[in-house]
Amino acid sequence: MRGDSWLMRLSSRWVGRPRADWIIALVVVGLHAITFAVTGSGDVLGWPGREQRITIYTTTATVAALVGSFVTAAIAQYAASTGRRMHELRTNRRLGPQFRRNWVSVLSATLTISGLCLLATVLDTTERDPGGAHWLAETAVMIGAVRSTRLVWLFNKVIEVGDEDLADNRPAAPGAGTPLSATPPRTRTLPPGA
Repeated sequence: MRGDSWLMRLSSRWVGRPRADWIIALVVVGLHAITFAVTGSGDVLGWPGREQRITIYTTTATVAALVGSFVTAAIAQYAASTGRRMHELRTNRRLGPQFRRNWVSVLSATLTISGLCLLATVLDTTERDPGGAHWLAETAVMIGAVRSTRLVWLFNKVIEVGDEDLADNRPAAPGAGTPLSATPPRTRTLPPGA
C-alpha cells in the first residue's frame, strides 16, 4: 500500500514536468556511454557499418515524423472536444496548462528526434564513426521512448474523459421511462496530476 502511494506521487510529479523526460533520457544515454567507455562493449549503434547506421537514423526520423502527424491530429481532437468534463479539464487552472505543456512537449519531441537523427546522418561520414554521431541517434531514440510513455498517458486521459462525456449524452433506451434530462450525470473528479 505504501509503495502505491509513493508510485502515485512520483507519477503525478512526472506528469506535471515534461522536462523530466530529457533528464531521464540523458541520464540513461550518459550511463550507457560511461559503461561503453569503461568496458569497451555495448555500443549497439557502433557495431553496424555506416550504411546500416544511416538506415537506422533515417528510419527513426521517419517514424518520429509520422508520430508527429498523429499527435497533431490528436491535439485537434482534444481541442475540438466540447463535453463538460473536457471543458473542466481544459479550463482548470492547474490541469489545463499541464495538459497543454504535455501535448506541446510530445509534439516538439518529434521534431527534435527527427532533427537529431538527420544531424547524425550528416555527421556520420566514416565506416566506424569515430566522432560518435551515432550517440545523437541513441539520445533521440531514448527521448522517443520516454515521450512515448507520456503520449500513451495523454491519449488514455483524453479518451477516458471523452468517453465519460459521451456517456452523459447517450439517449435513454426506448421505453425506459426516464427522460435523459432526469438522469443524474455521472461525475468523476480528476485526481491531482490526472
